[in-house]
Amino acid sequence: MKTYRIKAYMLALISISLLGLGINSSAEVLVIGNKNSAVTNLSAKQVKAIFLGKTLKLPNGQKAMVVDLPVGNPLRDEFYTKVIHKNSSQIKSYWAKRIFTGRGTPPKTLSSPHAVVDWVSGGPGRIGYVDSSALNDKVIVLLRQP
Repeated sequence: MKTYRIKAYMLALISISLLGLGINSSAEVLVIGNKNSAVTNLSAKQVKAIFLGKTLKLPNGQKAMVVDLPVGNPLRDEFYTKVIHKNSSQIKSYWAKRIFTGRGTPPKTLSSPHAVVDWVSGGPGRIGYVDSSALNDKVIVLLRQP
């Protein structure tokens, strides 16, 4: 019986430690744009409006084109939580309503942050989000969300 209590105690300690690691390991979300765009930064409010399809243009009047990561990607969840202030099911519901009413379609989805960087670097007005591991000199950071 004593061994059981010690094992349960150790398991609880390990679980608490792992939970702490998960909380501290969240990545900084970087909203990126094409280097050739005249826009050099965006506010969180502007990013939210663009990604939700409420605004189709950048502040300089240029057409905004956005790209998303796939459902289930941890960075996607973090982006929507930190910047858009909606969870995965709220985003799914939001786009279902927009599609049904004919008021918009969700952003195109790419498979990885590196694919997002490649796509964003391909033309002006393109916007996406990545973490620092995918960042390179082909794009600029428009918003940092810790």
